[in-house]
Amino acid sequence: MAWEEKYGGIWCLALRDGERVLSERFLPEHDLITLVVNRADGNLCASVLSRGHDPQWRLPFWSEADIPVLVATLADAERYFEAWLGEHRPTSVPGR
Repeated sequence: MAWEEKYGGIWCLALRDGERVLSERFLPEHDLITLVVNRADGNLCASVLSRGHDPQWRLPFWSEADIPVLVATLADAERYFEAWLGEHRPTSVPGR
C-alpha cells in the first residue's frame, strides 16, 4: 500500500500476502485508530494506532501505540480495545 493522508496523518499500512483489513475505526475524541487485520494464517491482529510527530514531515505518521495482539474474533478485538482505552485513559484531543 502506498503512503496516503488519512485522518490528518500519514498512513502507510503494509499488509502481507493474504492479509486484509477487517475493521478500521478512527476515534477522534482520543486521536487514535483501532485496526483489526485478518492475517493469512486465519488469526486476527488487533492494533491501536496513534499519531507520532517527525520534525521533517508536515503531517504526523500513524504508528502502533502498543504491541499488536492476536485475537480470535472481532468481539475479542473490541474487548481488547475497550481494555486498552481504559488502561491508557487517553484524554480528548487538545484544541477541540
